[in-house]
Amino acid sequence: MPGIKNILPAALLFLLHIIVNCNSGAQTIVKPENTNERTFLVRTKQFNEFIDRFNYKTNFYGDPVDSVFMSKIPRGNMVRSLFNLKDSRTIETGVDYSINYVTDKDNFVNEVVNNNLNIYKYSDKIIAEAKSRIIYKGVPSTISIFLTQEIVGKDMVKWVIFNVKGDIFNFLKTDTAYIRFIPPSSNETDFINLKRALGDLDHLQYYSSKEYEPDYLTLFYYIINSRLASFEYVEEIIYHIIDIPGWSIQVREFNRNEMNSGWLISDISKNSLDRINYLKNLK
Repeated sequence: MPGIKNILPAALLFLLHIIVNCNSGAQTIVKPENTNERTFLVRTKQFNEFIDRFNYKTNFYGDPVDSVFMSKIPRGNMVRSLFNLKDSRTIETGVDYSINYVTDKDNFVNEVVNNNLNIYKYSDKIIAEAKSRIIYKGVPSTISIFLTQEIVGKDMVKWVIFNVKGDIFNFLKTDTAYIRFIPPSSNETDFINLKRALGDLDHLQYYSSKEYEPDYLTLFYYIINSRLASFEYVEEIIYHIIDIPGWSIQVREFNRNEMNSGWLISDISKNSLDRINYLKNLK
């Protein structure tokens, strides 16, 4: 975009330096005198652009990072600019201020910079959560469909559905009262109690082994295939990245007319779980 390049002064780099170095009590975007082009240029417009900036591969034009850019904006500043700077947990004067979160954020940035850590763009540890509206038995509901990337052959990659979560699956509860079970003597009566157990349609899982884990994805495919539910549309995308050792990152899109906008880090936390157990523990 040569037109934008021509109107963008060197002052923009200085402005970004101010943004990411502001103290925690004033972590808001400093609005320039002007123009939508600056906002558009700095805004993280696509998720792949977020990864390239995080990995310190491209500058705000999408060009490779060079020594001039590095001298103006070190990688630590670039990574900090990719956080949601309006997060109330980082504002010292706010009621939600969290010293623990601020410390984790600083430690995370330091680890990324000092160890030159990157996010692999096609990693299967990037999980896209598509919060989606469905109609289940005639009633609108929201579920989360989790997708991951899968390498196909040598040069191809595709997104695949990995798991699902949602309130519609809450009927698969555990029997804590132990009032529904198959008695120990049932083998002496040729398990005649199976008829009663399998007729208890709302509590079938109560009669399962303690090792039983519901397969929500298979169940979801069944209710879609049987026309009990229909997919409407995706309401929101949240990326969960567990590609950085010891950490999990959540990335969301912030739609606002500011430079600190677009795809930004909305949350970080310590993590040592693989993607299956990470999703199990995700609220």
